[in-house]
This record gives sequence, structure tokens and C-alpha cells, in this order.
Amino acid sequence: MTISHSSPSYRKRGFLRSLIVGTLTATGVLAGVAPNLSGGSPHLLSSSSAYAQGTSNDEVTNYARIVWAIEQLRQSVYKEIQKIAPSSNLSNVACTQPKSLQSLPREAQAITANYCNQSKKIVETNGMTISRFNEMTQNQQSNPDLQRRIQNALILIQRR
Repeated sequence: MTISHSSPSYRKRGFLRSLIVGTLTATGVLAGVAPNLSGGSPHLLSSSSAYAQGTSNDEVTNYARIVWAIEQLRQSVYKEIQKIAPSSNLSNVACTQPKSLQSLPREAQAITANYCNQSKKIVETNGMTISRFNEMTQNQQSNPDLQRRIQNALILIQRR
């Protein structure tokens, strides 16, 4: 059987893979606080693949749930800020860099600060420390096996 690149099944898998990679990138975390609002890819350090192999399936599933929840919040906040400040450049806005919020109008600053606090709370209320979340984010950037496991968990979460 040949799979055509234009078949619905192939396109759906491609879309899911793009969505998952975008979600992981968008929720990349730096310096232990919360995700970058713009969804841009942060510069992260590489990590050992041996460590990622020791990451349990439960931890991967929990991480994926957290990533999914933060991404849903990020998309909502991004749309809200675009409505009130459509010309705002969000590419340099990051929760770990409070001064980056200064370029936004006051209302957008408040929305972004709330987003940062909610993102942190999502991580913590799901039983993961910020440092462990950041570590897994960094590990998945350089470890294809861990990234694949997280992608598979995200696919299952999206199907529910």
C-alpha cells in the first residue's frame, strides 16, 4: 500500500506532528519561571540522552499534560493581547525577563503577568517542580527519544 502525501491520514499525521512540535517549542522554559509568550524557540543547553531514558512514562505523560495546558493558555492570551495591542511585538516577551513586558501597553502587561503566574501554577499543581519542568524541556530539545515519547503522549491527550 502506498501512502499519498495528499491522503487525509498523511495530512492529519503531519498536522499533529507540526502542532506537537509547535506546542513543545512554544512552552520552552528558561531560567525556571514560565514560558515565552510569543511561542518562539528559546536557546537551551543540551542534555544527556542517558538521563532522558530514565524519565518514567508517568513523568512524560504528566509533562505532556502540563505542556498542553500551558499551550492552551498561551494561545488564548496571545489572541487577547493581539486584540488590545495588535501592533505589539511579542517575540521578545518572556516571563523570565520582566523588563521585556515594558514594551507592552499596561493592560497587556497585566495579562502577560497573569499568564506567567498561571503557567507556573499549572506546573506546580500538576506535581512537578519548575526546575524539573525546565530540565525536561531542555532534554527534549536535544533528545529525539524523549521528544518522541512526549509527542506520543500529547497525541493521546489531544484525542481525549
